[in-house]
Amino acid sequence: MKYTKYILGLCLSAMLVLVSCETTELDLTSNPNALSPSQADPTFFLNKIQVDFAFWVNNMGDRGGELTRINYMNGRNYDNIYSPDSWNGLWSSAYRGMMEDIRLMNILAEEAGLPYYKGMGKVFQGYLLLTLVDMFGDVPYSEALQGGEGILNPIADSGESVYAAAIALLDGAVADFNAGGPTPSNDFYYNGDSTKWIKAANSIKKKALLNKGDYAGYNGITNYISSADDDFQFTWGTSQATPDTRHPLYRGNYSATGGGEYMSNWLMFKMLNGHSNNSDPRLNYYFYRQVGETPGFDSAANEEVLECGLEGYYVPPQYRNDTTPFCAPTNSASKPAGGYWGRDHGNDNGTPPDGFLRTLRGIYPAGGVFDDRSFEGQVAGAGLAGEGITPVMLSSWMHFMNAEVAVSTGGDPTTETLEALTQALNKADDLGGPSLSSDDVAAYVAAFTADWNAAGSTADKLDMWATEYFISMVGNGVDAYNSYRRNGYPRDIQPNVEPSPGSFPLSQFYPANYVNTNKNATQRGSKSDRVFWNSNGPSNLK
Repeated sequence: MKYTKYILGLCLSAMLVLVSCETTELDLTSNPNALSPSQADPTFFLNKIQVDFAFWVNNMGDRGGELTRINYMNGRNYDNIYSPDSWNGLWSSAYRGMMEDIRLMNILAEEAGLPYYKGMGKVFQGYLLLTLVDMFGDVPYSEALQGGEGILNPIADSGESVYAAAIALLDGAVADFNAGGPTPSNDFYYNGDSTKWIKAANSIKKKALLNKGDYAGYNGITNYISSADDDFQFTWGTSQATPDTRHPLYRGNYSATGGGEYMSNWLMFKMLNGHSNNSDPRLNYYFYRQVGETPGFDSAANEEVLECGLEGYYVPPQYRNDTTPFCAPTNSASKPAGGYWGRDHGNDNGTPPDGFLRTLRGIYPAGGVFDDRSFEGQVAGAGLAGEGITPVMLSSWMHFMNAEVAVSTGGDPTTETLEALTQALNKADDLGGPSLSSDDVAAYVAAFTADWNAAGSTADKLDMWATEYFISMVGNGVDAYNSYRRNGYPRDIQPNVEPSPGSFPLSQFYPANYVNTNKNATQRGSKSDRVFWNSNGPSNLK
């Protein structure tokens, strides 16, 4: 269910956060514009929470994607990328926004006998807490969200204890959904289907258990998202008016001045080269090329707009082969496909006038334009006009995780990897565009299988597994960041263009608004600090 239809309800829900109104009447003791407690409505709270959660997942997933080369990352030094100030909004949205709204909604839902509402809130909060731990390690929980005056300086609980609390919330959500009761009028994720919410809760719990290395607990959960019909995702709208309901990635790519985001050269390179001379059939769904040539490779070099094609441009040392750098995914005699115009990982050069030249997000997941080789500049309203999705947990991801557990427990990951790949390929055309040919899907799976069977070691297979897992996570790289820290695959991931970028971040600096206002908070000294579940993770990440 997309939320364009419910703009009025969302506007009303925004009123819930208004607690005061500036006025020239300084002696006014009662705010006539504020909602009284008797006017509070759990539905208004829930509407706001659902949309805020989608924005939060999109933004947090964007950073996870940048660190794992799913998205382009602008920054040569890992210690400088993502400063404490850069996390302020996400931290406040989680604690002062959604989790506080969930606390208040639960009071109303309990009074009104609405367990379904509480179940949704617990799924959202469980995901929020897990992700906060994944990014920052120890975070406040037991002394946070107390209501009223509360505790002004809550201590940070251990990441392990917050994980346990999140898992308990997810179990509580399952109980709430099994309790029945009225469903909300606006369920933007599952349209009132409690059975799908239960699978979502269990799937998020499974990924938490995987991070912890609890494979028995992971395998013990059998009711989870295993087919695309149950995918946990948010569908955006097409309105440009206030509120703007379009996919955030669409807004940044389709504008009056052209594209505002660069695509990852590594990702485009990997998809174009594919397996056994078969390019990934998702390419034209993921990316739209506004031009058909890449300067310096398909046409004359142009220093003004693309430095990659210039002689002497620094090319990272790891290539698909000895002649083709990541920044030139078109440089292949067997695949003349110009115009994949992105940037290398860590490139922090200035922005040239290339808004109508660079490659844009395509139809999946941003709701953009399908690449039909028309090679035209695109503006707002093109394609699906932003009616894309933000994935939270997809069936293909679950099968990729199943494959990892199989390897970790001495089993064979082949069956689950091939199932994951097939589901990920078939996901690409769900939003629109020409139907993805079943022959193309079968050909790519066959090519992958041939390379898989020819792989010289389990590590080589895990490189292939991880690459396909990462490609499937375009739109939300939270779990790509987790996977890379757990496993260290793929090993051929593109290095930073800076030869000495510093250590790969195993965690993030705490937000400035947390450490500057909480006397019990201490900023970490290094991003090399590991979160609790990553104690035995690889040390050769880049």
